[in-house]
Amino acid sequence: MRETVKIIKEQTDILFRNMYEQINNAELDCMVDNVNNSRFLFHMIHSMDKYFINPFDYSYDEVYRLTGIDEKYSIISESREGYINNPDYVIAREILVAYMDFVKEKINAYLDNLNDEDLYKKPEGCKYTIMQMILAQYRHSMFHCGMSELATFDNRGDWLEYTGLAYIPISNQTSN
Repeated sequence: MRETVKIIKEQTDILFRNMYEQINNAELDCMVDNVNNSRFLFHMIHSMDKYFINPFDYSYDEVYRLTGIDEKYSIISESREGYINNPDYVIAREILVAYMDFVKEKINAYLDNLNDEDLYKKPEGCKYTIMQMILAQYRHSMFHCGMSELATFDNRGDWLEYTGLAYIPISNQTSN
């Protein structure tokens, strides 16, 4: 059975659309708590990359080759070990888009190989189920999209586009 996975894929597609909207159109250099928005967006993408599937089976090596950015730039709080205090370093939009493209492809391939029964299993070494990992990343990513949206609005005075359930064509929706 793949009915639930189909819904997850649709919702993940909507999530990606909202993430891309922020990455492509948000103010990257505006500051939130002494960290520029590009780093919050990088953090959001990195979290999807690392935690959507299994953080215990993760390597940043391929991402570093793609982006050239130290993984520690995803640490956005001065209170966390490894934080790099460099408020002037703005991650280029092209790098954020390339990283997001990489993550989207990786996650879509992962979802293409899941069945509904898999959602209740725990990835090797992980204390959370696959479903818990996915839902946690939905929550985390939309939190950071909201932060980016507000920072952009505060700097420019305009709201970026938001995609919701209306994006899913009626013909694709699962019936009861």
